[in-house]
Amino acid sequence: MKIIKFFSHDQYLNLGQPVPARKLIPRWYKDAENTFLDPSDPDNKEHPGLKKCMPFLDTMMSGYFLTFPVNLYINEKKNDSNLSHLFQTEDDLSIRWDGPPSFSTLINERPSMSGSTMPRPAGHYPNHLVFGGTWSVKTPRGWSLLMTQPLNRYDLPFTTSSGIVDSDHFSSPGNVPFFIKKGFSGVIPAGTPFLQLIPIKRANWTMSLNDKMLRDRHIKESLSIRQPETSYKKSSWVRKKYE
Repeated sequence: MKIIKFFSHDQYLNLGQPVPARKLIPRWYKDAENTFLDPSDPDNKEHPGLKKCMPFLDTMMSGYFLTFPVNLYINEKKNDSNLSHLFQTEDDLSIRWDGPPSFSTLINERPSMSGSTMPRPAGHYPNHLVFGGTWSVKTPRGWSLLMTQPLNRYDLPFTTSSGIVDSDHFSSPGNVPFFIKKGFSGVIPAGTPFLQLIPIKRANWTMSLNDKMLRDRHIKESLSIRQPETSYKKSSWVRKKYE
């Protein structure tokens, strides 16, 4: 069992604590289908649904989340007098939030020269925003962290940029770049994940194309499987554990 260590220098440790990703499975996935009937299927048989796709679920349950420590009010004017912190752009994008003085830099913007050639996600404000980091992460020797948008979470009103950090050597909080979707107005609740952290073991790799032995074995195995659409979980899937 490997141990990933989270620590913060902020005194408000009860706000925005990291959590295993498996604890924040969204409601839309829990309500998803196990099987479905395809009207175009003449046999009228049940087909495996979203919940039968283990690779899809694995991405959402792998690693850990950093979450917002407070509510974020995006383009909401009615709470102006009740909230202590404000970030606003020339494009009329406004973000308000409450919290202790140390949270005043929770949201900020990078200078326009930083990442100016990087394409912005379609349908987002162009502003290169950052979440102010409050948590540091330390992984065992030889392990890095993939830091990315919560995977398969297209429902979130923002898109977080991705990066890989050699967190066995470097463990500073840092800033997390992100972009807000245009047209969104409302509250992003405290506890919403904004960054997924997945430990990855470093290794040197080289690519091999068209390995004949592997290809022949794959063909043989494919012919022996009667229900290929449901075989992965039974024959190949390995349960992952993040506590």
